[in-house]
Amino acid sequence: MANDSSTPDCACPNCTCACSSDETFKRDGKHYCSQACADLHPQGLPCPSPACHCEQNLGADERNVSDSKLDEAVEETFPASDPISP
Repeated sequence: MANDSSTPDCACPNCTCACSSDETFKRDGKHYCSQACADLHPQGLPCPSPACHCEQNLGADERNVSDSKLDEAVEETFPASDPISP
C-alpha cells in the first residue's frame, strides 16, 4: 500500500499494509494495521487486507498466545488468591 510520513508501516513481519491515521493499533511502541497483526495472528487469524497474507509467514510457535490474551489472563487472575506475605 502507498505510505506517507503520517501513516507508518505495519510492524507485523511481512505485512504490506500501512497503518491508517484513524485506526492504528499500538503495542510495545509499535504500530499495527489491525488487532490481528498486533496479536501476531493467533490461530492463523488473517490480515484484514485482502491483498496481504502476512499471517501465512508466521510460524506456529510465533503465534501460539497473543499479547492481548496474556494481558487479559493476568487481569483476570489479579489479585492473586493468596495474600501477600508480611
